[in-house]
Amino acid sequence: MFSVLQVSDSHLSPRVTRFNANWQAAVAAVNRLAPELVVHTGDVTLDGADSGADLEFAAEALAAIRAPLRVVPGNHDVGDARARRQPANRDRLARFEHHFGPALWTEDRPGRRLLGLNSQALGTGEGLDRAVTQCVEEALRSLGDRRLAVFLHKPALIEALEEADVGYWAVPPEARGPLAALLTHPALRLVASGHLHVARLAAYGPASLAWCPATGFLVGEKLLPDARGGERRLGLMRHIFRNDKVESEILPVPDAEPIEIDPFVDAIYPAEAE
Repeated sequence: MFSVLQVSDSHLSPRVTRFNANWQAAVAAVNRLAPELVVHTGDVTLDGADSGADLEFAAEALAAIRAPLRVVPGNHDVGDARARRQPANRDRLARFEHHFGPALWTEDRPGRRLLGLNSQALGTGEGLDRAVTQCVEEALRSLGDRRLAVFLHKPALIEALEEADVGYWAVPPEARGPLAALLTHPALRLVASGHLHVARLAAYGPASLAWCPATGFLVGEKLLPDARGGERRLGLMRHIFRNDKVESEILPVPDAEPIEIDPFVDAIYPAEAE
């Protein structure tokens, strides 16, 4: 048995500091829980896709976590394949990896393989998505009898691999190809993501789909009219790996302020209104 604590969507910045105190509260909670591994599932920064200062500040803030740490990138860290203003590309990815380490990684523990993927690369057409494909192929080729857990920023899907495009919610169907072998693999036990700032646990065959809540802020009904069965709350997720299953639970962040971004989002992300 071992435990992984998942944190997500901290949106850290030295320029817009409104959410930074919530990260300090999250770090205190993480360090009290003393997990064997922490995984941050992206949007570490407020705007690291364009701001080196945000990347540097966030890296220093994450260093306060005392447990071993892995990170995967979010859209605000490296851009997005569909974005006009901040498309994901090699330069943005290189800046992220300079501060947070590889965007694609494998972490093996007895009987388990944890796989970190760059969801933002999927559909870029720059060869970044090919790197994801190669990572998945190698992870499965050498999996052996391990059970598999996958961590990425955007949900790989909402309910089903064959579902239609759900826009902002998840990896688009046309870009989901590199994930198909993972999502249909009999060893899969967990797909853990962030991005939507809601908490949700759902069954997916023998696996769980885990949407980790944010530590930074809440997204209200103006920006996210349908929470897709998730709960609008701040928090963490703890995943306990036991033999053939993963037990996941949503945990609060004591002393975190439930800030809702909707009233002032245009002041922080003006291009998001386009």
